[in-house]
Amino acid sequence: MTTTPTSETWQNLSTDWITWAERLAPAAEKINRHMIETADLKGLSAKRDGAPLEVLDLASGVGEPAFSFARALGGGSEEDRVNIPGVTGNVTASDIVPDMCDALMERASEEEISNIKAIPANMENLPFGDQSFDVVSCRFGVMFCDDPDQALREAFRVLRPGGKAVFMVWAPLIDNPLFAAMDAVLGNILGIGFDKAGLDPFCFGDADKSMMRLENAGFTGIEATSHSPAGRIPETAPFWKPQMDMLFGNVLRKSSDMEVGAINAAMFETLAPYIEDGHFQVPICFHVLSGTRAR
Repeated sequence: MTTTPTSETWQNLSTDWITWAERLAPAAEKINRHMIETADLKGLSAKRDGAPLEVLDLASGVGEPAFSFARALGGGSEEDRVNIPGVTGNVTASDIVPDMCDALMERASEEEISNIKAIPANMENLPFGDQSFDVVSCRFGVMFCDDPDQALREAFRVLRPGGKAVFMVWAPLIDNPLFAAMDAVLGNILGIGFDKAGLDPFCFGDADKSMMRLENAGFTGIEATSHSPAGRIPETAPFWKPQMDMLFGNVLRKSSDMEVGAINAAMFETLAPYIEDGHFQVPICFHVLSGTRAR
């Protein structure tokens, strides 16, 4: 029997997310661009007559994609600012784990991102008034809710008329060989995988059904795009470790050195077919879902 991860589970994993945050930031920035483009900040700004936009990011972890939105809205230092000309605004980042929010604000200070704040919040019961935001974003988070459809309804509730919600979600397991390998290897060696851990990262994998879920939550103008980027990583790098730690770190910390060694060896062997010219080129596949609040 599986159980849904609780806030305590994510609290126990927060150290792993904090550990990997800086090293994963460049890769995160690349895929965050799909969300920025889909949100159409320039179009929303024009509809608001240039008034500063308010963005709510759900399940922000320690900063992604909240930082990308903040930079797009004029935040960040002069060196890394990538704002859209004429578009300004603020980001409210949120996460169910207070420690994540604290770490996010520490990073924001270090990176001179001033137009962001972080508030601990459960996305199924948001502590914000109706029609408070122009954009609601969530990257790889909604699938981990107890009730994802309630989270979609809450996102709709806090959007202003004409506002837009953007969700990045994983495509099916079969299209994500890294996660398929992780699930099989951890199952064989530790007797745990996504199912036994109560994790269902792929419950929005069917894009058509996921679009229907947004429609049922009240959204209109619903769209879905799919993306399958593949990085180029030296074959000597255990590139699976960040994702594995952030999802199973509480289990891995209890594992013996022998078990960890066996896991890394099995992951390498399973993903070896994706090595080309001395580099792993393993695709990841995700959907970007979006919808508008008409009124």
